Amino acid sequence: MQRLMKELICPKCGNPTHNLYENVCKNCFLKQFKLAELDPVISTQICARCGSKYERGQWTDTKHDTNTVLEKVESELLLHENADIIELGFEPQKLTPYQYIVNIYIQAEIYGMPLEEKLTTEVRVQRSVCDACSRIAAGYYEGIIQLRASNRNPTDEEKKKCDHLVRDTLSRMEKKGDRLAFISNMSSSKEGTDYYIGSSGACRQICKIITSKLGGEHQESPSLFSQRDGKELYRVSYAVRLPKYVPGNILYFNNQVLQIKNCDKKAKCIDLQTGKKVIASIEDIEKAEFLGVYNDSILAVLVAIEDNAIMV
Repeated sequence: MQRLMKELICPKCGNPTHNLYENVCKNCFLKQFKLAELDPVISTQICARCGSKYERGQWTDTKHDTNTVLEKVESELLLHENADIIELGFEPQKLTPYQYIVNIYIQAEIYGMPLEEKLTTEVRVQRSVCDACSRIAAGYYEGIIQLRASNRNPTDEEKKKCDHLVRDTLSRMEKKGDRLAFISNMSSSKEGTDYYIGSSGACRQICKIITSKLGGEHQESPSLFSQRDGKELYRVSYAVRLPKYVPGNILYFNNQVLQIKNCDKKAKCIDLQTGKKVIASIEDIEKAEFLGVYNDSILAVLVAIEDNAIMV
């Protein structure tokens, strides 16, 4: 804009003017000026299975609703580069779950002139299937967690605890953006449970959490299964071994009769003769002699001791 004190002639219409706006008078400028531009029809894409939204070339876990429709409209709206003090108002009308009419009210200043404009667009919501749901349907997985126990079968309680840890960890990782944090398949037997997980990173995190909560150890064994864009893709088997002994077991260890109270990174025990607490490493406690299970014990009265025999 150029402001002059003397009167000028508009080169387009020939009328006198004191100010020029992009080299023409105000009336000519406003006739050709567009405050904003917007396509009459806008398309957005959502997953028909999980409701996630496709934008900027990738799927996000943002669920589809009226707000996401308005966000799409705002992202497609092109405002004049010299517009200042911009105020936007949206008036959505939902025709069907997959079709909207949106009125957009725009207020702004251009070269100090207050301007208003109304635009209308139709938003069409296209339904497809996202990458994660496609992989779930195809049984895709990057890792297998094989839950077992050392020299025994996992108890039902251990299986239940591990299942909760698996699902809770996957839920938290999915919320943080890992779209492959899902169970594509699982199988269970008396020897343990196998989880087929979409993300190898999620597998590794699950193994760390299980062994920190229940004790034991895990090992990784990768195997090549495909190539993509010249890169080798591996599937990893994660063997989780729970400790040999569990809370409630009675053991003979270092000339002590111990009851295991808790197992995680260490075995926390009670000396049944003295009542003192004993803490031992999982590796050491697995060398102990198994005597029995606390819940199988019964109350008895010691009557007599004679040589190597007792009477109860």
